[in-house]
Amino acid sequence: MKTTISKNIFTVFAIILTVLCLSVSVSAANADIFNSISFTAVADDSNTTIRTQTGISGDRYLLLPSSADMTKLVLDFDGDEAEIKTAKGTFTVESGVAFDLTAICTPSGNEYTITISGKKLIIMKSENIRALYYVSDDPVNAGRPFVDAVKGNEAEGRMSLIDVDGEVDYTDKVTEIKARGNSTFTNSAKKAYQFKIKNKTDLINNNPDEACKKWVLLANMFDATLIHNSITFRLAADLGMDYISHYEAVDLYFDGEYRGSYLLCEKVDVDSSKVDIDNTDDLIEEINEDTDAYESPVVITATTQSKGETKANANSKGSYKYVSGLAEPEFPEGANHHAYLLELEFDYRYPDELTGFVTNKGQTIVTKNPEYLTKESGAFIAAFWQEFEDAVYSTNGYNTKTGRYYYEYCDLESLVKVYLINELSKNVDGFASSSYFYLPADEDIMYAGPVWDYDPCYGPGGFHYNIQLATANPENFYTVTDYIINGLIKHESFRNAVREQLDKNNGEFYLAVQNMIGDEGYVNTFSQEVAASRVMNSKLWKVMDDRYVVVHDGDKVTFDNAITFLNDYIETRINWLADTVGTWNGNSYTLPLDPDPSATEEPEELNFFERIAAWFRSIIEWFMNLFK
Repeated sequence: MKTTISKNIFTVFAIILTVLCLSVSVSAANADIFNSISFTAVADDSNTTIRTQTGISGDRYLLLPSSADMTKLVLDFDGDEAEIKTAKGTFTVESGVAFDLTAICTPSGNEYTITISGKKLIIMKSENIRALYYVSDDPVNAGRPFVDAVKGNEAEGRMSLIDVDGEVDYTDKVTEIKARGNSTFTNSAKKAYQFKIKNKTDLINNNPDEACKKWVLLANMFDATLIHNSITFRLAADLGMDYISHYEAVDLYFDGEYRGSYLLCEKVDVDSSKVDIDNTDDLIEEINEDTDAYESPVVITATTQSKGETKANANSKGSYKYVSGLAEPEFPEGANHHAYLLELEFDYRYPDELTGFVTNKGQTIVTKNPEYLTKESGAFIAAFWQEFEDAVYSTNGYNTKTGRYYYEYCDLESLVKVYLINELSKNVDGFASSSYFYLPADEDIMYAGPVWDYDPCYGPGGFHYNIQLATANPENFYTVTDYIINGLIKHESFRNAVREQLDKNNGEFYLAVQNMIGDEGYVNTFSQEVAASRVMNSKLWKVMDDRYVVVHDGDKVTFDNAITFLNDYIETRINWLADTVGTWNGNSYTLPLDPDPSATEEPEELNFFERIAAWFRSIIEWFMNLFK
């Protein structure tokens, strides 16, 4: 009897164990099917394969490009077929065979929720914009985690641009991709990227005259609307400003995963298709590339006044950094100096930059081109900018040593337009970081621009609550306290130029801003273009809070309310500025002028004898410095 019971117990236990094993086996198989689901945007092109991924909610998503046809959806997965359950019933789909998702599932907004292998999967689709696919050559060792980890990590791969109809617009080798940006890289898991393609191409307009190799993918992480940069680039272009980056919203897929909505645009750089000035970098490299000084650069920090002969501490006022031992190339034909592309930068970032200079006011400025300053070129551009700064902060707008007026150093129209773009948007980085100036080799005057980096503007203001209190208010001056502007604002000639741009009847800036707002304005147009992509982007990145989106008091934090706020913000702000500058006196809204805050007016011009005296003073000072 005992033996029979033992055998029966053993038999029952074996049956239970077998069932459990089969259940685990089936679950594992189902899990394999679920985890293996993928979509390929272009038939037989593994570079455009997209896998499922987990969103910030914990839900599983399959986030598809604009080219995906939901009525002829093809999914690949392990096994021949799988059961899909929706609110409409249970359906069987085959791997690699098209089926009509819209017929078996009713979407909620743009979300199709299905259950496959017992697990929920949400399928979404972008609209209106192209998809950029990048696949690493070595995804294990040099894929996205490697690129995202350190800003200097570089990798190679291949990219494709697929239009909304599924056509391959472009495909090529990527010789270099790396993370870029400062605040975005430090404070966001969604990285921005810079990449270099093998052959010069205009990825946006397919214009041979605009072809280039270096491109940027802006993450727009601090702008839930995703359009702050786009509307600012468009405004600058409408104002006729030179060298504005071409741009286009794209969905980025990196090694088979959707990474969000990005802005594909040209990098601010010296090139015939970008900032079209002589490339001083190329001239310096040409005569120095085989030297130890160029291959292993040693940076010297020296005083500007000594023109490189006296060492100075890093970040010292009135200093510049140059690469020791480099030969100075000849100037371009017809020029008496080289060309320069400059970027104003925060002082805490300056030590990480190779070369640049620090003004007597303490502003750190990086030379983006040339990257390798020679002793001579560094001495020139640091002195040139210092003369400009001295003129701006003088009581009458003239450099007392050279006799030159501030707008003889920097074009007044570009200065005013860049100021107004920063003021309109309440740019937290205005004239402090990502602010560019360029000096052509064949001119003795530089220009403000191109404009760059406006994602935390028009209200959000970045990470700090006290900053957002100031930026979210569409009234009051903001950028007038920034470097250079707090000097320029003291001069009636600058204020008059601002007033002229803001005239409600024929002011160029005021009228250009009118194209941004209203039902037919491009704030709405750009917003509608990226609407579906913006929702997909929000499934991966936590953008729906008051750090990145601002709405009117009492309104819910939604994308639609954010766009309503943006339209209203721009309209209120441009009218407030236009109404206020009429009584602008330059004192009530600025930092004190050093050394004489009471002097606000300047003469129309220095007379002939005053200019001669200033010229003699500059010659004497030059000789004194020469023999120090």
